[in-house]
Amino acid sequence: MSEESLHEILGAIERSVRDFTGAEAALAEAEQRREHTRQAVLEQVKRLHAEVDAVHAPELVGVLRHLYWQQPGIHGRPLAEAAGLHLNDMLAAIGPAPSGILCAHCGTELLRTSRSWKPSARYGPPLCPDCLSLERDARSRTWRVESLRSRIVAETRVQARAMDWRAAAELVLAFPPLSQKVGRGSAADQKEGVWRGWENARVIRNRLIATAADGDDIVGVAVGEAQLLVETAFRVADWDAARTRDIVDPITHEPALALLTRLQREVRATAQAARESADAAYPEGYELSEDEESEAWRGTGG
Repeated sequence: MSEESLHEILGAIERSVRDFTGAEAALAEAEQRREHTRQAVLEQVKRLHAEVDAVHAPELVGVLRHLYWQQPGIHGRPLAEAAGLHLNDMLAAIGPAPSGILCAHCGTELLRTSRSWKPSARYGPPLCPDCLSLERDARSRTWRVESLRSRIVAETRVQARAMDWRAAAELVLAFPPLSQKVGRGSAADQKEGVWRGWENARVIRNRLIATAADGDDIVGVAVGEAQLLVETAFRVADWDAARTRDIVDPITHEPALALLTRLQREVRATAQAARESADAAYPEGYELSEDEESEAWRGTGG
C-alpha cells in the first residue's frame, strides 16, 4: 500500500468519525428537546385537569384519547398521572381504538384496549371477544364430554384369573428398577416409565393379597393398570428365561409369554369395547345435562 493511499484512507476515517460524532450530538440534543416537549405536554394536561376539575370531563378525555392513541412518545402511565388517574382508569375512560384486524369468524373489527394489546391468536386466527367466548365454551364442552368418555374407559375392568395377574405382577417385581440401574426420575425412567410400571405391579399384587384372590378366581383390573402391567411384564419376561420360569412356575405352569399374550388380548378387547361404549354414551356433538357437567368437573377435581 502506498503512503498516499494510506493517507487518503486515514483522512476518510477521520471525516467519518467527525460526522458520526456530530450525528450523536444532534441525536442527544433531539432527545433532550423531545423530553423537554414531552414534559411540556404533560404540564398542559395537568393544567387542563385542574381547570375542568373532573377526571371524566369531555375535554380532558378527548385530549387523553388523542395523546394516548396518536402520540406513542407520550408514555401512558405519566399521562394518566398528569390527569389525576391510574392507568387502568384512564384506559377505561378513553375507550379502545380500531386495530384494523378483523375477526376470523364474524368479520367484526377488533379493538385495541391498550398500546400493548395483541389479538388473541395464540391458538388460531384472531377472534373478537364474542367469538372467542363461544369458541372457548365449545372447547370446554368438548373437553368435558371427552372427560366422561375417558372415565368410562378408565373404570372398565379387564377380567382374568387371579393367578394370571399374580404371575405378571411377580414377574415385574422380580426386576426392581434399581437392579436395572434406572434411577427414579432419570431420562430412562421418564422415557420408559420403569418405576411407574414397577409400582403399578406392586399395587396390583398387594390388592390381590388383600382380597385373598387366588388361583382361578376371576379378578377385574382397571384397563389402564392392566395395560401398564402387561406392557411392563413383556419388557422383563425375556431378560432371563430360567429366572422367569422360576418366578412363574410356583404360580402357574403355563409359559410366561403365553400367559402374557392372553392377558394382552383381554386388555385390548376390553379397552376397545370400553371405547365403543363411551362413544355410544357420548357421541360427537353430545350436549351435556347440568348433572353431567357437574360430574365431569368432579371427575377432574374442578
